[in-house]
Amino acid sequence: MDARQWRYRVLGVGAAVGLVLALAGAFVPSSLTVAEPVLARVNGKAITREEVSVALERSASKDLRATLAFLVDQELLIQRGVAIGLLDSDLTVRKALAMAVIDAVVAEVLKEDPSEEEFRAFYAAHRSVFSLPARLHVQHLFVAEDGDPHAARVRAERAVAAIAQGMPFSEARERYGEREHVSLPDTPLPIHVVRRSLGPILAETVLTMRVGEVSPPVRSPQGYHVLHLVGAYPERVQPYEAVTQEVRREYFRRKRDEALQRLVDRLRRSATIVLSPQAPIEKE
Repeated sequence: MDARQWRYRVLGVGAAVGLVLALAGAFVPSSLTVAEPVLARVNGKAITREEVSVALERSASKDLRATLAFLVDQELLIQRGVAIGLLDSDLTVRKALAMAVIDAVVAEVLKEDPSEEEFRAFYAAHRSVFSLPARLHVQHLFVAEDGDPHAARVRAERAVAAIAQGMPFSEARERYGEREHVSLPDTPLPIHVVRRSLGPILAETVLTMRVGEVSPPVRSPQGYHVLHLVGAYPERVQPYEAVTQEVRREYFRRKRDEALQRLVDRLRRSATIVLSPQAPIEKE
């Protein structure tokens, strides 16, 4: 891509992208040192050799002159956007600016290089985060009443009898149950998921059962349910070696949130914020 094509690209698609993504830099005074000479000034705003080098690395073009021209045009567009009030009125620009600040906070956090001991200490202090919750493996068979409660109950009882005689629960469900009403995956699930899927009455029934037990038919407004408790698994803390990546992700997530909260708190303390009498106020 030659210099003219690059310039046209800036004035087209690049205009919007440059304005939104680089707006935050429009208000940051340049820090000029011997190691960071200025290659251009746009209405007093310095464009340094380091900025050009970074842009050059990220661009498809390796033309230094074209890259500098791109940054000059981008700065002109940014300054124009500020001059016409986009920072105050354009929600997209305002959101992009806020996100740019958040990204800067995240970048600072990611620069950290915690030791293995720090990660292990974080894991030890937050073991519950890396625990597998108590789980239940429940199989569920449903027989709809369809206007005939007696027939539905008889069918559910036949299913229970067939299971007692050795028929696999899955086969009994195929033969006697309503396939479209099977509400649980055939796998261990956290108790709150079981409760949400089955409802409180059926969930309480499951919690009173022994592993391997099949319930008698339990009636609901829709029909009869048969439950099989395949397994019950208590909460289990996973060893550090099994959750190393999860520990690292959670460590940096919390560090990011803490850094962002510190920044917001500092900005609030230094800002003048006046609330209307009609504004909702957080209760102390």
